[in-house]
Formats: sequence, structure tokens, C-alpha cells
Amino acid sequence: MKQNREYSFDILRAISMIMVIIIHVSNIYCRKYGFISSNSYVFSLIFNTISRVSVPIFFMISGALLLNRPFDKSKYIKRIIKFIILIIAWDIIYLIWEYLYLGITYNKLYMLLITPYRAHLWFLYTIIVLYLIQPILKYILDKANRLIKISLFILWSILCTLSMYNYTIAQVFTIFCYIGYFVIGYYLYKYIKNQNLNKYNSTAIFMLLISYTASIYLNYKASFQFNMFYNNFFAYRAPYIILCSFILFILIYNWFHLFKPNKVIMFFSDISIGVYLIHGIFLDITTKVFDYSKINALIGVPVFTIIIFACSIISVYILRKSKVLSKIL
Repeated sequence: MKQNREYSFDILRAISMIMVIIIHVSNIYCRKYGFISSNSYVFSLIFNTISRVSVPIFFMISGALLLNRPFDKSKYIKRIIKFIILIIAWDIIYLIWEYLYLGITYNKLYMLLITPYRAHLWFLYTIIVLYLIQPILKYILDKANRLIKISLFILWSILCTLSMYNYTIAQVFTIFCYIGYFVIGYYLYKYIKNQNLNKYNSTAIFMLLISYTASIYLNYKASFQFNMFYNNFFAYRAPYIILCSFILFILIYNWFHLFKPNKVIMFFSDISIGVYLIHGIFLDITTKVFDYSKINALIGVPVFTIIIFACSIISVYILRKSKVLSKIL
């Protein structure tokens, strides 16, 4: 067991891992707008919105851990190689899986250099960019003064907001949005790790609830106004989701950074990337076997999330027994 392991990050990873599956299950409901009851749509929207903090938190954890450490060239190279292997392996796995199980063929293999075959694999393509520029970010953070750092944060916040309303800005700014989470994770961790913020818990929880409520309401209102599934207000660059991500990151860290969770939590944390990668297979199986639209989202989202989560965990646990297959998990 690592002596300097941040156990609060284990809890954050475990929570975020489950939330990612909730997003993908609730997305199936949300995209059936008009074919499911308004009641079911609202519940799916609530589950979807609440879980949107998961991806920003994953980026913030990475930034907190990597940018706070001295740059290690050997580990840097190994990390890049590891993620290149993951990208190639899982693009191939899903190519074969969809051909054999769904009967889908793909003729644009050259596009895999810049675009993931399976939508959820975008995370690997993005995180490897952040890992590649880690030395540059580390150098800038070490050299920049406080005024420059604050100015960059303000600029990032403004661009996040503008990108919600301007498609061109959104397309150009997307990668910078995730770079921002990566860097802010570093700053939040650096600030809160030696602070006792318990006196702010009530205020933070109140702000979290208000932000979530606002995001849910705005998406709900826009959906019925435009008569379609509308998700701009819980995009990862949306102000309310940004605020919720920061607050939850701080709260969980503050509550658990001195707490040593049991081995189950650490196991969930360690297999989080494997579950993230493999859960798409079980999402395909459940959507082919069951008609989600016939089950209210209030029941369907939790039930299908548990099924997919359990199947993913069992699969990763078994596959990790193999020295070869463990390399892609």
C-alpha cells in the first residue's frame, strides 16, 4: 500500500466511474425525447445532470497528481506509451465487437488517428494530449506569477461560457476546456490539501444544490421549448457543471483526505479505467436485449447502471488475471 496515496481520490474515482455509466444509460433515455413520457425524460435529465461532474473530476485528479510532482522523464514516456497502447487496443476491440455483435462495419480506419471509433473513447484521445503537454504546463505553472494565473483562469471561464452559445468557439475551445480542468485540479489540490474547510461545508452544499437545480431546470425548459433533447446546460464547459465539479472535488477531498477507505474502495479506484473502457460492451448488450423506453427512467437508469457496472467489474477482475490482457485495463 502506498504511503502517500491520496485516499480521497480513490473515492472520487469510484464515484466518477459509476457516474460515467449513469451518463451513458441516461443518455439513451434523453435521446428518446418524444418517445418516452415527460416524467421519464425529466428523471433521465436529473440523473444525467448530476453525473456530469464525473469527467471534469477525472481530469482534475490527473492534474492534481501529475502537476504537483517533479517531472520524471522516464515515467512520462511510459505513461504516453501506455495510453497509445490503450487507444489502439480499444479501437480494435470495439471495431471487432461492433462488427460481430451489431453487424456494423467501418471503412475509415485513417480517421482513428484523430477520432475515436467509439464515442466514449474520446477520453483517451484527450488525456493523452494533456499528458503530452504536461512538461509545458508544468514549466508555465512554475514560472507564471499570480496575476497571469488569475488572468488565465478568468479568460478560461469566459471562453467556457461563450462556447455554450457559439459553435465555432466551442469547436476550437474544447481541448482548452479540459486543459483548464487539468490545471485547476492542480491548484485546488495545492490549496486545499493543507486547509480545514469544514466551516464552509454548508455553504458549499447549498451552492452545489443550487447549481444542479439551475442546470436541470434550464435543460428541462429548453428541451420543451425546442421540442428536443437539449443538453447545453450540462455540457462539461457549462458554468453550472464547472462549479459543481469544483465543489464536489473540494468537498470529497476535505471529508476523506485523512480517511483510509477499505480495500473495496481502493479496488474500485484501481479498476476505474478498465470499467470505463469495457462498459460500452455491456451497454450495447442491455440496449439490444431490453427496450429502455418501456421502463421509466426512475427505475431503468439505476437498474441498468447496476447491471452494466457489475458486469464490467467482474470482466475487468477476470481479465486482469492475464498478464497480457491486464496491459489494456
